[in-house]
Amino acid sequence: MNSSEENHDTSGKRKWITLLLLLSCFAAGILLWNTKHVEKKRLTDSAQLDSLITLVLEDYRIPTSQVRLQTILIDSVFSRNVYTVRVPSQFSKTSFHLSLHEHSWPYSVQTAGTVQFPERNLRIHLIYNNTVMRSVHLNTDTRLNLSAE
Repeated sequence: MNSSEENHDTSGKRKWITLLLLLSCFAAGILLWNTKHVEKKRLTDSAQLDSLITLVLEDYRIPTSQVRLQTILIDSVFSRNVYTVRVPSQFSKTSFHLSLHEHSWPYSVQTAGTVQFPERNLRIHLIYNNTVMRSVHLNTDTRLNLSAE
């Protein structure tokens, strides 16, 4: 292969790469243009987080008898509410986590979850400004069943 053939081959590859990059940028622009804009809200106090958690618990029809609220004193200024929720083994903890994330995300609140094995209990921490503000512990209770209420 001589040098002119190599230059032609390299030039052709560059054109294809450039074309593919342009198409990718165009597709990304269309996706960005069509995405739903979520308006950011301001978290004014931590009680808003309690309301969001309560809202998601109600969405999932979890009775208050299965929820225990505990306030943990962190220091002389800060305390954290921990919700311990008993759920049936068939309950989708991942869906609950996603729903809680979707409700809290507009307030710039992150949700971080960890699973404890072998029980598969889920610990969800609501984080705002690098501080864990609330925690939700979803614990499997084999005595509970999902009902069609």
